[in-house]
Amino acid sequence: MALPVVDLSKTLSLAATTAAERALLAQLQGNLLKGHGRPHAAHLLLRFGPAQAGRAFLRGLLPQIGRADVQLADAQRVRAARAAGRPLQTPPFVACLLSASGYRALQVPRERWPSDPAFAEGLKDRQPMLRDPDPAGWELPWRGEVHALVQLAGDAPQVEAQLAAWAGALPPGVALLGVERTRAWRNAGGEGIEHFGFVTGRSQPLMIDEDLASDALRRGPSRRWSPRFPLAQVLVRDPAVDDATAHGSYVVCRKLEQNVHAFRQAEAALARGLRKLGAAADAALAGAMLVGRFADGTPLALQGRGGLAPPRADDFDYADDPQGLRCPFHAHIRKTNPRGDTVREFGIAPDAERARLMARRSMPYGERRQDAQMRFSDAPSQGVGLLFMACQASIVEQFEFSQANRANDEGFVLGHTGVDPLAGQGGAVKHRHRAGWGDAQAPTLAQRMAGFVTLKGGEYFFAPSLAFFASL
Repeated sequence: MALPVVDLSKTLSLAATTAAERALLAQLQGNLLKGHGRPHAAHLLLRFGPAQAGRAFLRGLLPQIGRADVQLADAQRVRAARAAGRPLQTPPFVACLLSASGYRALQVPRERWPSDPAFAEGLKDRQPMLRDPDPAGWELPWRGEVHALVQLAGDAPQVEAQLAAWAGALPPGVALLGVERTRAWRNAGGEGIEHFGFVTGRSQPLMIDEDLASDALRRGPSRRWSPRFPLAQVLVRDPAVDDATAHGSYVVCRKLEQNVHAFRQAEAALARGLRKLGAAADAALAGAMLVGRFADGTPLALQGRGGLAPPRADDFDYADDPQGLRCPFHAHIRKTNPRGDTVREFGIAPDAERARLMARRSMPYGERRQDAQMRFSDAPSQGVGLLFMACQASIVEQFEFSQANRANDEGFVLGHTGVDPLAGQGGAVKHRHRAGWGDAQAPTLAQRMAGFVTLKGGEYFFAPSLAFFASL
């Protein structure tokens, strides 16, 4: 008897899963509903030759691919062991993503491909709309067709062992184009940070009831902004197999190089300019005006200095800042997650605004130096950045809408706002920086702040169900 269709409009309770939900998790790849949590990863970029070679390779890979149910059970065991004071090492994690050109190379019938039109075209062909740099200037492994991305994650020795095993294991007809290595960086408080030094991973969509309960214990009940999101935020049916419980997710992958030296110079220049207008500004406040948070995660919407206790640092919106007197409209986190701005300004339904968000699974790449306080002590201009990876149910309605209509739109959310200083591309409008937090009478400094992040490659992928790999 066929299992009922899983209701994707709800969250998932691991303590009370239905038979259909258990079947979904057994067929679903890990790292979609919840991040894998490993500190290191290597991402192998592959290209298939003959279709049969690619199919045979993926069938052989199937036993290694991390299942969602196994990953979630491992996460619960690790959490329990940590609470008991006896850390538990997690096993290595493996995932496999396919591009549209990969489906074509495998000779999967076109009607069986994931249906998102942006996925079918691929990232390179969406370049004009996204204002991306010409793919001819991307790093070499990304310039041609990338058929598959295999992610190997674990601690550093586990990843190195996996890479060594893979080095001589690729069969004829499967070419290794390149390897993207990533690793987590942490501050003195143990929180993940990116290369500009800001805390990352805040305001993630949570789709599992146990994660929501843990989050509520940490920070209290949500009053302004809830991290609760339905499974439909990231999951769609896998059209390649005739199984109602087989699901996958679209994964946008973009290698973003960060010019730390230029960002630090811009912070210092902005702070000097604001001080000339009478503001008690430093580089920390200047950076917060670009990001929307201080480096420690304190939202600029809540206070004009860092140091806010983490439990309160996500539960906010912009209802008390409709004119952008506290957090500028151009700030990265306000541009990409407007938290009620479009509801107030355009009459958008709250659920429709939230439906644009993605589950981020990004990791930094490149090596850095840290001092005794775990602060970055260097400022490279190249060679470091973020391997942006985000899971979603629709590339068109989530990533591309956010990039084109928010980050790149100089008139979002209000006219003459300028592009997102970090994620935005193109444009010429100068950003307006107020020399006084929350002060409507404070003078403003008009200065365009952008160009710190450069796209070096990427692709649109789909994370197929395990049933797909078995069917090849």
